[in-house]
Amino acid sequence: MTNNKAGNYNKQNPKKENQAAKLAVIAGAITTLGDALATIAAGMALEDELNENNQNNQDSLDNMQQQIDYLKYEMSQMKRLMR
Repeated sequence: MTNNKAGNYNKQNPKKENQAAKLAVIAGAITTLGDALATIAAGMALEDELNENNQNNQDSLDNMQQQIDYLKYEMSQMKRLMR
């Protein structure tokens, strides 16, 4: 009887190994998908940060241009007064 039980166990064991291998492949695929999503999210966050920095730089440039325009106006007014 013990031989019969051992024979049955050996017949069922490959199925369990196949199931375990299939689960390992599925788990690997899910992990890879999760890593890909994390990479995409990090890229999007970096892009948002760069866009924000670009907007801040543009605001600073606009502010400096306004100051330059004002100084040019003041210089032209001073030239008129000196004539």
